[in-house]
Amino acid sequence: MNDRYPWHASVLKHIHTQLVENRQPHAMLFRWRLDYGDSVLGWRIAEHILCDKQVACGACKHCRLLTEGTHPNLLFLDVMNDKVGIEQIRALEQQMWQTSLFDKPKIAYIQGVDSLSEGAQNALLKTLEEPPHNALFILSVQNISRVLPTIISRVQRLHHGKIADDVLLQWLQQHSCTSVAQTVVASTAKLADFAPLRALALLGADDAVRQLQQEKSQFADFISGKNSASVLASHLDKEQAPAQLARFCRYTQSMIHVLFERSTSDNSELAYKRANNHHENSVQYATWKGVSLQDLYRLHDALMALRRLADTNVNLQLQFITSLTDWQHERK
Repeated sequence: MNDRYPWHASVLKHIHTQLVENRQPHAMLFRWRLDYGDSVLGWRIAEHILCDKQVACGACKHCRLLTEGTHPNLLFLDVMNDKVGIEQIRALEQQMWQTSLFDKPKIAYIQGVDSLSEGAQNALLKTLEEPPHNALFILSVQNISRVLPTIISRVQRLHHGKIADDVLLQWLQQHSCTSVAQTVVASTAKLADFAPLRALALLGADDAVRQLQQEKSQFADFISGKNSASVLASHLDKEQAPAQLARFCRYTQSMIHVLFERSTSDNSELAYKRANNHHENSVQYATWKGVSLQDLYRLHDALMALRRLADTNVNLQLQFITSLTDWQHERK
């Protein structure tokens, strides 16, 4: 079994088990994550289903056809990068109703279902409600909140397992083009928020690492109140703003996770309920330099709103300063 991306192993093992037990669902959905190679996961799932040995052996006729990109039973729509609307979904439905070949299921892999319009999602829903015989749908999404609940209720959700630190560090060292000390690999992985492909790209890119370290430090200073939104905005690059905002969101999400873990850890005094004058069972949550979880959630919401504005004609820098200055004032 190909273990190119070991963090996909748990999902692929689950798929293999279902195939062996003959209980494959007609539709499944997984969350697509940036810099995890998750586009490959949809193809790997299709390989397992179509492979004669049900393990993506790479040697059978079906695996060879998939490698060549010519398997007639696999249809692919890339909603993330191509314009896909109702007509394309309806055309896919017609193709799915056609007889499959080789006594194998016909598979539709749709990448980025959350980018479909509501009308296109409703067109897809009709097919999921009454799927053709011997047909299977593999769906990926970035933001599941943008997917119709009726679609989610008709698919099996596949959950990624967390990548163990030692597995990630070993993978990075194995795939790095240069020999890198383990301490450097670990610090680079942390800087990349433990996203494997992002971390791999940073290994050996010293200038990029220094820039990201400086950016992360500036963002931490902003959160703690050491610098203003205007100072942070001065480092926004017009062309790179969407990517920078995405990193700010990730930094905030990482801090939210850390504070939440500290607050709920059995080994942390902050996890225990403490009585006060008002609530007998109040919970004291961890903070970072006076910044609470609630503050961080509000900051994340503000950054996400700015990300949505990044592709419009608004003055992004002005909106950035206004929104984050408001956040700083509200925090105080």
